[in-house]
Amino acid sequence: MLRFTVIIIACFTALTSNISHAHNTSLTHVKVCGDAIDWPPYTYVIDEQTLGYDIEILDEALMKNGISYDITMTSWSRCLRGTKMGEFDLAVSSSYNTDRDRDYLYTEWYYSITPYYIYSLDRFPQGLTISDVKELTDYKVCGNHGYNYTDFNLNNIIRAGNSVKDALDMLERGGCEVYLNWVEIIDGIKSVWGIDYIQDNLVAEVVPNMRPHKFYMLISKKFPAKAELKATLDPYLTSMQAKHSAQ
Repeated sequence: MLRFTVIIIACFTALTSNISHAHNTSLTHVKVCGDAIDWPPYTYVIDEQTLGYDIEILDEALMKNGISYDITMTSWSRCLRGTKMGEFDLAVSSSYNTDRDRDYLYTEWYYSITPYYIYSLDRFPQGLTISDVKELTDYKVCGNHGYNYTDFNLNNIIRAGNSVKDALDMLERGGCEVYLNWVEIIDGIKSVWGIDYIQDNLVAEVVPNMRPHKFYMLISKKFPAKAELKATLDPYLTSMQAKHSAQ
């Protein structure tokens, strides 16, 4: 009788443990974060409302499957840190590198953008023409904090604030000679906010012979429903690849 009781208790414990696990991994709500500073047309804020391609994706992939979400727009550095620590479940619009692959669960990629290099005619009156990104190793190159420039394969990139304006201010002061960004972001800032950074003495050129950079979503490894979230997002994201990609 004692043995039977022990077996019953053990079975009941296993059953309740499985039920609890299923409850903990139930995918009903997702805490999302994005870059509030300079990432239109993919994510941006107007009148305290978050808009952009990422929001359209989340509405289609999550809301139409009965999964609610809220999104916090913050600095990209905080978004990454918060997703790694479990404050957020999902970070939108991230490029790939091996460090992030270790810290997060990647979705499939869902759009790609075109690498740009920006310089000042004050520094290069005759222009700065390159045939390969490797030629930029001869110059002082700057980028933004928290952004991933792995695909450029350049060392010693100077980090200049969190925004395009921060980096361009440094460029015009002579703190760097070339600023790295992407065509779609610079164009998005102009079309969404009406800010045209590429004028007067600034010139922007597409980096030649360089593939577009792919972007993904990052799922927190601390999110109990991480596998379910990836399984929900991936099919829809894959279907968007051809529609929203640089050629």
